[in-house]
Amino acid sequence: MTTPPATRVTPQSASVDPARMRLDLNLMRVFDVVMTERHVTRAAERLEITQSSVSNALNRLRELFQDQLFVKSARGVNPTPRALTLWPAIHQSIEDIYDTVLPTDFDAPHTAQRFRLSMGDLSASLLLSHLYRGIHEQAPDASVFVIPHDPATAGPRLMRGEIDFIVSIEPPKTAVIHSMPLWSESYVVAARRGHPLLRERISLAQFCEAPQLTINLPGDDDYPSPIDEALANRDLTRNVCMTVNQFSVATSILLDSNLIAALPARFAMTARAREQIDVCPLPFKVPDIVLSLSWHQRSNTLPAHQWFKQRLIESVTQLNVDADRGST
Repeated sequence: MTTPPATRVTPQSASVDPARMRLDLNLMRVFDVVMTERHVTRAAERLEITQSSVSNALNRLRELFQDQLFVKSARGVNPTPRALTLWPAIHQSIEDIYDTVLPTDFDAPHTAQRFRLSMGDLSASLLLSHLYRGIHEQAPDASVFVIPHDPATAGPRLMRGEIDFIVSIEPPKTAVIHSMPLWSESYVVAARRGHPLLRERISLAQFCEAPQLTINLPGDDDYPSPIDEALANRDLTRNVCMTVNQFSVATSILLDSNLIAALPARFAMTARAREQIDVCPLPFKVPDIVLSLSWHQRSNTLPAHQWFKQRLIESVTQLNVDADRGST
């Protein structure tokens, strides 16, 4: 009896999905970068290819996924719901490939990466000078892009990868967003140098009666102020004469008026502010505000983001050192 020849399994006869055979992983990289940048030209620059190459790749991706994926907007492109659904798995797969094939160390001295940070002007005025020094010493070609913090949009923008980190009072409450406290702030009463109410410790009645400047960051009538909430618990209100939405203008307004203001102590007691204004303790208890750092969990696998987060933490440490030095 003749033994039949062994069957040779070839790629053609193996059970392989033809779509997988045609899949170009470079297209996934283009998709990931366009999702991150939300801009075809910036994506091309980051990928070091032409804009037409990115457009061609997007056309192939649309055919592959049978979806438009991106639509033009005033500032670039916006992803479709299908693109938003695809991105987390594709992004994580690309990072897994890089972690397997390439070294995971972050080459800080040679990076030109731009880190995008959402924070209010109070945090920016206190932290950014320290952050710049820490980054520039190790990564002279890296840059930081700061956008005004909007509590309503910061969380979604972090989810979409439009920003890398958030520094805020109220961290977004989403399972995939991680947060850690950075520092806490107490309040003091601040006024121009020589203001009569600050010659001695101000009383509660004097505080409520004095014309005041307040800071309402979102410009919303319902914005919860710790000062007003603490007064409301005592059935009291204060005499608010001017409301602004930036801490950075408070000092200049106090200098040219008889207004007083309840300000975060660290802001009111910076070296520059102490040359121009006086401070004294609040005449009632107000809970400290806590500034937190938030990031998406995907950043935990990105060496560049881990490096930047460490620089942020070091900047806060230096901020605390300067505050302790200034209070002595």
